[in-house]
Amino acid sequence: MSTNSQEQEIDLSQIGKSISNVIQNFINKCFDILFFIQKKIIIVGLLFVLGIVLGYFLDKEPNYTNDIVVIPNFGSNEYLYNKIDLISAKLKEKDEAFFKSIGISNMEDFKSIEIEPINGIYNFINSESQKSNFEFIQLMAEDGDIEKIIKDDMTSKNYYLHNINIKTSIAYNRKDLIDPLLKYLQQTEYFTKLQKVYSINLNEKVEANKLLITQIDQILFNLTQNKATGSVTISENSGLSELIQKKDGLIYENQKLAIHKLEYDKIIKDQNISANQMNTKGVNNKMKLVLPFLFVLFYLLGYWFSLAYKKQKQRIQA
Repeated sequence: MSTNSQEQEIDLSQIGKSISNVIQNFINKCFDILFFIQKKIIIVGLLFVLGIVLGYFLDKEPNYTNDIVVIPNFGSNEYLYNKIDLISAKLKEKDEAFFKSIGISNMEDFKSIEIEPINGIYNFINSESQKSNFEFIQLMAEDGDIEKIIKDDMTSKNYYLHNINIKTSIAYNRKDLIDPLLKYLQQTEYFTKLQKVYSINLNEKVEANKLLITQIDQILFNLTQNKATGSVTISENSGLSELIQKKDGLIYENQKLAIHKLEYDKIIKDQNISANQMNTKGVNNKMKLVLPFLFVLFYLLGYWFSLAYKKQKQRIQA
C-alpha cells in the first residue's frame, strides 16, 4: 500500500512539474514577444501607423446595403428569380447599355444584387391552395428531411415574401436605383394581362359576396320577424346557424380580397424598402482597427519564420 502511495505521489509531483513548466514556458514566450516589440519599437510603431492610415483610406469607401421585401403576385415567383439573375449577370458583364435602358445611368457603384426567400412555410401552407400545398410538403417529407425541404429551392421560391438585397459603394437616391429596378420588374406582357384578369375576377367576387351577404341579412331579418322566406322555411336549429356561418365566411373572404386588391396594383409588389444601410458586417468599416494589428502580427510571424528557417538550415548543413 505504501509503495502504491509513494508512486502516486511521484506521479502527481511529475504532473505538477509538467504543468508548472508549461505555464512558465508560456509566460516566457509572452515576455519574449514583449521584449522583442520593445527592441523593435520603431518598426512596430511604423507598421501600426501604416495600418491605421491605410485602413482609414479603405474605410472611406463604405459599403451600403439596400433591402427590398417584395411579394410576387399571380404566380410570378420563378419570373422574379429569373429577372434578378439576369440583372446580376448584366452587372458581371458591365453592360452599361442594358442599365441605361432600364433607367440606371451610374452602374459603376452598383456592386451586386441577390434574392432569397423569407422563410414563410406557414404562409405557404395556409395560402389559398393550402390543401394542395400541405399535401405537397407531406409527400416530399416522406422521403427526406423536412428542414431540407423547407429550404429547398422548389419550395422556398413559392413563399409569400422575398428579399432583394442590393450592395453599392455609394448611397444612391431611390429614384436613381431602386425605382428603376422595381419598374423593370413590372415589364412583362404575360403577367400584365394576368394582372388585369385577376383584378376583374377579384372585383366580381367581392360584389357577388356583398350581394350574398345582403340576401342573408334579409333572410335573417325575416326570420327574426317570424316570417317565411318565400316558399322555404328554415329550421331554427340547423339553417339559422349555417346562414350565420356562411355570412361570417363571406365577410372574412372579402377582408382577404381587400388585402389582395391592395397588393395586386403591381406584379412584383414592394412591401418594405430599407435603403442605404451602411454595411458593418465582418471587417467592413473596421479596417483602421484591423490592419494595424494585422501588419504587426505578420511582421512577428515573418521574423519567427526567418529565425526558424536559419536554424533548420544550420541543422541540415551540420
